Amino acid sequence: MMATRLLLFLCLTGHVFAKEPPDVECLVMHLEYIHCSWNKNRTPEVNYTFYSWFPHKTPRECPSYFSENSINTGCKQPYLQTGDRFSDFNTKVVHGNDSYEKIHELKERVKFNPPYKVTVQFGLDSNLWLNWTQISHCVESQVRYRINSKAWMTYPVRAEIQNYCINLPSSALYELQVRSKLENYCGGSQNSFWSDWSEPVFWGSKNNSTDTPHMNSSMSVLTPVLYGLGAFILILLVMILLHHERIRIILIPVVPKPSLPPNVEDWFQFPKGLKESFKDNERPCPVREYCHVPESDSESSDCSTCSGTTDQTDCSVSIPVNESDLPTSCSSSTSTVSPEQEKQVSV
Repeated sequence: MMATRLLLFLCLTGHVFAKEPPDVECLVMHLEYIHCSWNKNRTPEVNYTFYSWFPHKTPRECPSYFSENSINTGCKQPYLQTGDRFSDFNTKVVHGNDSYEKIHELKERVKFNPPYKVTVQFGLDSNLWLNWTQISHCVESQVRYRINSKAWMTYPVRAEIQNYCINLPSSALYELQVRSKLENYCGGSQNSFWSDWSEPVFWGSKNNSTDTPHMNSSMSVLTPVLYGLGAFILILLVMILLHHERIRIILIPVVPKPSLPPNVEDWFQFPKGLKESFKDNERPCPVREYCHVPESDSESSDCSTCSGTTDQTDCSVSIPVNESDLPTSCSSSTSTVSPEQEKQVSV
């Protein structure tokens, strides 16, 4: 009873007991900045001033504080000392006359951001491929996935590899995630910090009765297969039809619209001699038809002045004939003239 009263009295009068020093912890976040905090156990009662430095460097105060309820709880400091990346890192928190220093080994205190651009797709090799991106090549990764929300299965991935293959996945719902950490050969260790798991990606679908592939995934796989199969069938049909001569491809040149030349004679291209024969250089020669006169009536006929032939080829001699005296029953046949009549005509 007396001890309780004494403790209450000391608290009311402002007597301060020995303080527990703040436990400072630091992490190199994504190789971009150092995050130090001193609120692991509880929020501190006072605001501390934070200083940090690498060996043989001047201590610098924190450029950016984290706070809770106006109380400083952490510090964010740029990670610019590339040459001192894995050297000892010194910290000191100060409040009034109280100060607390600590040395940190940063090579085991590196933590990456979760991998990004995480995608999953069903490949042409009928395998499920998970791909992601990480900023550094000095990282090793872990992939975990579960089927139909069952237990997680975790698998390691070697450094500098940013994909993972699941052979011949079943028709079920796949949930996949990936995380990474600094590789041992680049300064990490077995105690290095893993990044947080990436956002989950899904493939397939879950059905209470039967498991069926996701419609979008199956369509994305079947679309090129169907296109290829359709093209193959079309080519095969064309080859069969051409083989049986059902289809003939005839290339017909375009025939220009014909136009007659201004000179028809030039268009027909007559030979020179034949062309000259068409010229009208001679005057027309008249041809007369004579009636057939029987031999007995030759003396009484008016045709005594007729020539012996029907063809009048000598156009220089004109024989006047009265067309009204010609009988109507003329024939175009050649008339027969006796030798005596021929002598009489010649005289």
